[in-house]
Amino acid sequence: MPSLAEIARYFTGAARLMAGRRDGLALLDCTADGFWRSFAALVVALPPTVLAWLEYETVERAPFAPHVSRFAVYGAHALADLTAWLLPMLILASFARPLRFSRKMVPFVVATNWGGALLAWVFSPFFLLLLVAGPSDVTALIGLFVAIASIALTVRLVANATASDIPLSVAIVTMMVFVSLLSYAAVTDLLGVPIA
Repeated sequence: MPSLAEIARYFTGAARLMAGRRDGLALLDCTADGFWRSFAALVVALPPTVLAWLEYETVERAPFAPHVSRFAVYGAHALADLTAWLLPMLILASFARPLRFSRKMVPFVVATNWGGALLAWVFSPFFLLLLVAGPSDVTALIGLFVAIASIALTVRLVANATASDIPLSVAIVTMMVFVSLLSYAAVTDLLGVPIA
C-alpha cells in the first residue's frame, strides 16, 4: 500500500489533471511498479464505496428479501463494482493497438485508478446526506449534479493524462459508464441478488 503522503500526492496529481493541468501527471507514478501499485486505489476507495452501498440498501432499495442474506447483497455490490472498475481497462487494452493507445495505457490506468478513488471520497458527503435526510427533490437534483460532475471530471482526467482529444476521451468514459451499468445488471442476473 502507498503511504498517506503518496496517496495525497496521487490525489493532487489526479485533481490537477481534472482541472486541465497536464503537469498533474508528473505527480503520479507511471513506472511499472507505479502501474501495479495504483490498484491499491481500490482499497483506498473502499470506505466511500461501502458508504454508497449502505446508502443504496438503506435508503433507495426495498427491504431485503427474506431469502437473500446481507452478506450476499454486499458481496454482489463488491463484485459489480470490482468488475465495473477493471473491465473497462481490459476492454481498452484489447483495442489499444488499433486505437494507437498502447503507449497511453499506463498513464490511463494510473490516472483513472487514483482519479476514481479521489472522486469516491469527494462525493461521499452526498451519500451521507442521503443517509441522514433521505431522498427528496433537492437530493435528486444534487445527485444529478454529482453524476454529471463525475463524468465531466473523468473526461478531463482521461484527456489530460493521455494527451487525447475530447471526442476520444468522451468515447472512453461513455464506455466506462456503460460497462459499469452492465456490470450491475450482469451480477444481478448471475447471482439473483437485486442490486440495481
